[in-house]
Amino acid sequence: MLSACQPAQESAATSSADSAPVASIAHASAQVATAGTNARLPQVLDWTKIDSGVTAVDKNTFDYPFALDSKPVQAYADAYHVDANSARYNLTVGMAVNEVLDKVLDQIGTAYVSHELTAGKTSEFIIHTTPRIEPSRHTYVFAEPFAHGLTIDVIIANDGIKPPMPADANHRLP
Repeated sequence: MLSACQPAQESAATSSADSAPVASIAHASAQVATAGTNARLPQVLDWTKIDSGVTAVDKNTFDYPFALDSKPVQAYADAYHVDANSARYNLTVGMAVNEVLDKVLDQIGTAYVSHELTAGKTSEFIIHTTPRIEPSRHTYVFAEPFAHGLTIDVIIANDGIKPPMPADANHRLP
């Protein structure tokens, strides 16, 4: 009989054999509590499984698919107030980011919330997740022929943010 379940006058007479189950139950409860705590630690991405293995190239000497004076580059530069070189780079990596997104999704699964590509002078690919994923930052080198060797900073933000859609979701660059 468990000593905690006995009337007060009988608890002093409990034998050591009767208290053994209590000790093992307490030990088992401690193991469950510890396992539950460890299960709540954020998952750390294994960037070695994501890396392409491609050597980075200099973005200033890369053979871009867009000319600096092309209409798409000019429209991007005007829309996001960046120089033509930044616009051309952002257009190129923007068309290739699904390569890294697919690899990250393989690891984070249902913890994915949203993603965005910043459009400034220094472009970053931000993947928003639930708090289940450890925040991190990594420079990814593209293997995709379109952007082969170009790099982008990938940020894992476990903030659960889903950026708002623009008022006109069908907005297109001129």
